[in-house]
Amino acid sequence: MRWIPDRLSRVMPPPGPARILILGSLLDAAGTGLWMPVSILYFTKVAHLPVAHVALGMSTAGIVGLFGSAMTGPLIRRWGPRRLLMVFSLAQVILTACYSFVDGLAIYLPIVVLAVLAGRSGRVCRNVLIGELSEPDQRVRVRAFTRSVGNAGLSAGVAVAGMLMQVSAISPYAVLLWGNALSFLGLTIAATKLPKDPRRDGFEPAGTGDRGKRSGVFADRPFLVITMLVTVLGTQSAILNIGLPLWLTEQTGAPKSLLAGLMLLNTVMCVLLQVRASSGTDSLTGGVRALRRGGLMLGLACLVYLAAGLKEPVLASVLLIVAVVSHTFGELWQAAGSWGISYALSPPDRLADYQAFFSLVNIGPDVLGPLVVSALISDWGKPGWGVLAVVFCLVAVVCQAVARWAARTRDVSAHPDVPDGLGGQRSSASA
Repeated sequence: MRWIPDRLSRVMPPPGPARILILGSLLDAAGTGLWMPVSILYFTKVAHLPVAHVALGMSTAGIVGLFGSAMTGPLIRRWGPRRLLMVFSLAQVILTACYSFVDGLAIYLPIVVLAVLAGRSGRVCRNVLIGELSEPDQRVRVRAFTRSVGNAGLSAGVAVAGMLMQVSAISPYAVLLWGNALSFLGLTIAATKLPKDPRRDGFEPAGTGDRGKRSGVFADRPFLVITMLVTVLGTQSAILNIGLPLWLTEQTGAPKSLLAGLMLLNTVMCVLLQVRASSGTDSLTGGVRALRRGGLMLGLACLVYLAAGLKEPVLASVLLIVAVVSHTFGELWQAAGSWGISYALSPPDRLADYQAFFSLVNIGPDVLGPLVVSALISDWGKPGWGVLAVVFCLVAVVCQAVARWAARTRDVSAHPDVPDGLGGQRSSASA
């Protein structure tokens, strides 16, 4: 029976602070799942806001949150990621509760902007805490667990929201709104259980602080390029949310009911396989390997989507299923590879700055993806899928050379997880 503990250790997150962070992420995601499907209905039907005002608020909040959270590095270094995570989570509790008082754009706009900014900044704090509280070979695994339970919590929240919306004896909007607010309170409480000082003895190598202060993330050109490449690959999420629905309904003979099944297939695979896909990605070499594999798989998926543009329903359906499976594997490897690279290239004494800046990769799914994918698929059709395939494969090829460049610009002794294969000499710490 010895194999039982071994098997459990493979499917359970590492004990200690990592499990607390993952539990907090589960509560956060479940609350988001409760609120996400009904937020637009609440603001338009209960708060009586015009749809244009709601859209303006969401767009403004997305832009401010995206770039504002990328600037949180100095705050995290000054006050600590744990303390700021508590502040941002408690702010979300209060701001979400304030949605109850929204009756016009003047109240709605600042509340939604601050709420989204607090949420995105809190995620940066969690990423920094994972980097500081986890051993180097466990950081990506913890991120993978976080994403898996996040997808599971989000799905559970959406399901509960759907059931509550069928209940007419109570006000489902109020229940879902306060459920979302309480989920952030759970995250706040979880943060209080983390160690007060996440930096362990020996975590910050001697002599790196001055160099980090002189250079900084904006002077680290290889890291900037890697961030840009990951941003391009991140546009893949818009394929499932925008490209696939447009393509399936307008250009294929597959039944429209298949769309829900394809979305469910992607979610289940992400929940069950993200941790396994992150195996071996805790070094620069492993991260680049996964990123390259993900880019190539996404390129292949685009070609299969293209081939699925048939009016014959059975064959089109089979090809769409194959495309979504390929796409999901590409998504899993792209996520794991980007985490591994971001941690491997972050100087320990500048982890907050680097992780905050790396959060800009969300420009891919949040800004570029919807614009690019909708234009290519809706306006270009099959050639659009070909363009996406070429771009993803090109990024997959280029990332290896950029990683070698990044390794050459770094003092390997300060980054013991930078392996031989990317141009550096192995330090004694990594031997």
